[in-house]
Amino acid sequence: MNVMAALRAELLKLRKRPAVWILLLALAAAVLLFGYVLLYAIATQTSDEAAQAGLNESVIISQLRPSNLPSQVLAIVSGFGGALGLILGALIAGSEYGWQTVKTMTTQRPQRLALMTGRLLAVLVVCATLAFAAFFGGAAGTALLSLVRPAESATPGVLDVMSAFGAAVLIISVWCAIGFCLATLFRGTGWAIGLGLIYAFAVESVLGLLPLQGRAADIVGQALIDNNATALTAAVSASAPAAFGVPTVDIAVTQAVAVLLAYMAVAVLLATTVFVRRDIG
Repeated sequence: MNVMAALRAELLKLRKRPAVWILLLALAAAVLLFGYVLLYAIATQTSDEAAQAGLNESVIISQLRPSNLPSQVLAIVSGFGGALGLILGALIAGSEYGWQTVKTMTTQRPQRLALMTGRLLAVLVVCATLAFAAFFGGAAGTALLSLVRPAESATPGVLDVMSAFGAAVLIISVWCAIGFCLATLFRGTGWAIGLGLIYAFAVESVLGLLPLQGRAADIVGQALIDNNATALTAAVSASAPAAFGVPTVDIAVTQAVAVLLAYMAVAVLLATTVFVRRDIG
């Protein structure tokens, strides 16, 4: 069985899985609701105190215009996309153990490495589709805003959209690879999703709050996935209104990309090694 055959088989399975479609809809809905509907509601209810601090209605509404679509979508993806990507990776790898179909896959096909390569390529395709769903939700949000508040607005540049889309795919793929790796190690979805979400929302936050100083603080801060994802988001959101703001960290965008790719490479390599060498029986 070659890699392309494995890719086609895996894509066919993923296309027919309701969980994949639910995650796609969930991310699109999160971008629409939290990135646009909720912010618009906040904008129309902004207090005088918030307005004096610079968070006024015009600032928020301007961020929701089509010209800021890349930064707005990526800001939501960096928050929700990672968790959904982790769940996606865990479900793709772990469900096969729950269904007890791993032995069938590995015994009826000559090469585990080709099978694993095809599966990972299929996962990357789904991660790109997940990022596309996020931008679809953002486009729906800007369309709704244009109906409620018609105004002239420039369209986002092609380079800005492509940069934000690439960053979104990378952020989602890193967490998806971690979920895929954990599910392969634990042979199931429960531990993979649980430990992955604990690390994403608790461990990284605790590490970021450690009272470290000097070089140790720099190393820990620049090694965290969330900090590097934030650096990518900030780079894409450089044109966003200053008062609205995107959190910034002192990490160069090239370094952020390299660190995220390193996380993904380690997760993929570990999952592949375990899958290829471990006794399935």
